[in-house]
Amino acid sequence: MKRLWYWPIDPLARTVRLALGEKGWGVEAIVITPWVADLELSALAPGASQPALLDTDAETRVSCVGTMAICEYLEEAQSSPRLLPFPPAERAEARRLWQWAEESFAGINNTLLAERVNQWVRRDSAPDSQAMRQGAHALKNRLTFLDALAGERAYLAGRNLSFADLSVAAHLSAYDYFGDVLWEAVPDLKAWYGRMKSRPSFRPLLEDRVGSAKPARHYADLDF
Repeated sequence: MKRLWYWPIDPLARTVRLALGEKGWGVEAIVITPWVADLELSALAPGASQPALLDTDAETRVSCVGTMAICEYLEEAQSSPRLLPFPPAERAEARRLWQWAEESFAGINNTLLAERVNQWVRRDSAPDSQAMRQGAHALKNRLTFLDALAGERAYLAGRNLSFADLSVAAHLSAYDYFGDVLWEAVPDLKAWYGRMKSRPSFRPLLEDRVGSAKPARHYADLDF
């Protein structure tokens, strides 16, 4: 049995779901909301939060909490297809950009994305306009960097798909749900995201609906 606790719009959980899809792993999905306590999740490990994976099919029971722990476990448990490239330089670059994505998007998750969730999903507070402006400005800067990278490489870390691509695509997909990615300003990144969006592993993300919040009209359109 493999079980995954996650919240659909969370970019870190989306990274894990993409990795599971690329590896072809089927899991029992347990959808939770971060602001509601889940006793079963809490029992996995001290301080456990989503995303979290429990694998009882392994030789010994394995529980992984957090994106990097889960993704590294997936790569060790099933090396094909590789999501950390074999060439050492490319593997190091994939890890660098993967870490960059998680760290540099964290502020956007805590400002722009959090305010979108408060506004459209939780509906329990008026949006903080300053936080939204701060997040939107930070997102614009990240998009400019990624657009330049996508214009030079087939995949973000080099010739092969890696966790770096999955992490960046997962984050952008969460922002795109609310229509916050200005794709026309970043054509090379848009082309790269179009290829990512067309992968079979992406289909479950495009089917996500979060509460009563409807996604942007182009969200699930492969020809956006």
